[in-house]
Amino acid sequence: MGHPPGGELLAPYVRGLRRLGVDVLVSAQTDEERVECDLVSQAEVVAAAGMKFVCVPIEDRTAPLGDAVVEPLAELYSLYLAGAHVVFHCWAGIGRSSLLAAVLLGMDGVEPEAAWTLISAARGFPVPDTAEQEAWLAEWWAARDGRFHVEQ
Repeated sequence: MGHPPGGELLAPYVRGLRRLGVDVLVSAQTDEERVECDLVSQAEVVAAAGMKFVCVPIEDRTAPLGDAVVEPLAELYSLYLAGAHVVFHCWAGIGRSSLLAAVLLGMDGVEPEAAWTLISAARGFPVPDTAEQEAWLAEWWAARDGRFHVEQ
């Protein structure tokens, strides 16, 4: 999804996400973006609503460097397997958040092309945002180490 509204609108928005059943909110925004969007209190607001907040900062219109996103997503994958509803956001909800969602789907055995198709359908427009993000997911998929639950 695109980033939540900031400032005074953040808390009611997050409470609404919780009422909809969201358990975990993941931000792919950088510190600078959270300041710009008035989301500096996001972690506290999300916790106050009874949800888990995870920040996996990735520069806009890029892919992560190395496998820096895999470790925090492995923990999220465990929560997902236990039934948690996980929502990802970045700035517009097209590139970085879709990439993180695609990794989570990949941990569950969904191949990259199918992950992009599923996320594009859910978002209502094509994702990812860049060829670099698409290539990163394909490379991660090819090199994944089998630690995750993948049923054939």
